[in-house]
Amino acid sequence: MANEMKKVQIGDGTDWHFVNGEWVDGEGGLLSVPEHLIKAEGDSLQGMHFAFCRKLCFQDFTVRFELCLPPLSDAGILFRAQDESHFYMLHFPNCGQASRAQNFWVALSKMDDSGCLRNIKLEMVRRVPSTTGLWLPVEMNVVGQRISVSISDYGCFEVEDDTYPDAGHLGLTLYSAAQIRNVIVEGKPAERPVWKDDLRQPVNWYHPAPTSSDVWQQPIDLKRFPDGELLLLVNIQADKGMGEDAQAVAHLTRSADGGGTWSTPEILPLPQSKSTWAAARMHLTPNGRLIAMTPSTDHKLLFESTDRGRTWSEPIKANLHFGPPREKPVQNVSPQGFLNLADGGILVFMMQGHDSTYNVWTWGSAHCQAFSFRSDDDGRTWSEPVNLDMPGYDKEGEKLAGSLDLTEPSAVQLSNGRVMVFIRPIYSPWMWETWSDDGGLTWGPCVRGPFPGYAAPNMVRTTSGALLIAHRLPWLTIHCSHDEGLTWDQGTTIDSGGWCMGSMCEVEPDVVLYCYWDTYSTLMRAQRLQVTPSGLEPVRP
Repeated sequence: MANEMKKVQIGDGTDWHFVNGEWVDGEGGLLSVPEHLIKAEGDSLQGMHFAFCRKLCFQDFTVRFELCLPPLSDAGILFRAQDESHFYMLHFPNCGQASRAQNFWVALSKMDDSGCLRNIKLEMVRRVPSTTGLWLPVEMNVVGQRISVSISDYGCFEVEDDTYPDAGHLGLTLYSAAQIRNVIVEGKPAERPVWKDDLRQPVNWYHPAPTSSDVWQQPIDLKRFPDGELLLLVNIQADKGMGEDAQAVAHLTRSADGGGTWSTPEILPLPQSKSTWAAARMHLTPNGRLIAMTPSTDHKLLFESTDRGRTWSEPIKANLHFGPPREKPVQNVSPQGFLNLADGGILVFMMQGHDSTYNVWTWGSAHCQAFSFRSDDDGRTWSEPVNLDMPGYDKEGEKLAGSLDLTEPSAVQLSNGRVMVFIRPIYSPWMWETWSDDGGLTWGPCVRGPFPGYAAPNMVRTTSGALLIAHRLPWLTIHCSHDEGLTWDQGTTIDSGGWCMGSMCEVEPDVVLYCYWDTYSTLMRAQRLQVTPSGLEPVRP
């Protein structure tokens, strides 16, 4: 049979199998998801919409299309699909600050029985603009195990993989407000695998502590007591305002069964911050003290609880001062802000913005830096700050060459005592990494890490010594290392989501619970994940 060329259309939808809502034909060759479904909570990967064509089946083919990527969006082509849980996905994740930084990403991922996307290759393609609102032409050629992609005039992406060598169905994917149009496929039609309409992508996530569907939740800190009880600090929307300016109130919720069920959230009886970016933090010290740290003008306030957060002590000034400049600083404790050390010490990691107008949309115009403080008396007093982003500022407050504008550090301690830190960048597409060999007293130079990322990293070291780091790109992705961070896997995308921040802890040997959030419009979610030699596997609720 000769090659055929077809324009892809939805029509009445009878030739299509949809996941997370039906698609429609729009004007100008647009293929889209109705607007009211864009942010609806669906099955599987919560915010991603899939459409598989039962009548378009190829092994080798060429597909041409145009895509438009607003911030926090994604679009792509599904191919060699055997069913809705086994396929390749070529996609273009526009995560985090990618649009502001003009970073254009292309990814090849695969879906399997896990219900997660296994990342095969993620690459920042140069010479392609990520400016909001541009329509970019794309051509993809699939021949055997080789996939080659051209984007706009100069962008190129190539990868090889043999996971799905046989012919399969063609499809489309959209996330958030991304758009795709004028999809033309050319190839020799292949015998179609029987499409199984009754098969479904597994659902791995759940809502750990629902309140109501019209509020948003932001998990901050998840801690495990020696007897297994979990305590989760979570910000819950307190008014009907949206975005980062909406007031949130810190709550505590508990689980006695490893995160399966949770108590009704109760308000944290401590001073409340009006900013979601300067939230209270909670930590369980090496000696079993539960402490909370809340923001204040030029220091932090500490509180202690001896009954697992039900009652708290009077405030104690922690006197955590940053260096110059201190004109209207905005001080935030970073996600995963504390680390217990093997020698009994504690590190707390913070960031500082030097402009009162600092917010998520002005990063880069206001300088940010990451700091660590050490305590050797179980969190009662703290050292002077140590700048992780050296050399930073001089004593007159002048910025020195080499500062990387790094924020939101997260750390683990390795078996040899070395402390490893990953830090979120401002404009750089890569996570940055630094180490301390003296318990946080000094830090080595920051270097570009082994993979990119655009959100607060979250790190855990499990019983077997595996290292996990969760971050954003593509979407909520977790990388795993089995050799103390020397090498890492390609990453597993466990969910969609625009923000993808939260807290993770080990709840059983090599089983972690990760509580995270999407945007200022959704309830928080949670997943249990098993660490295996071959990667992460979901432990479904």
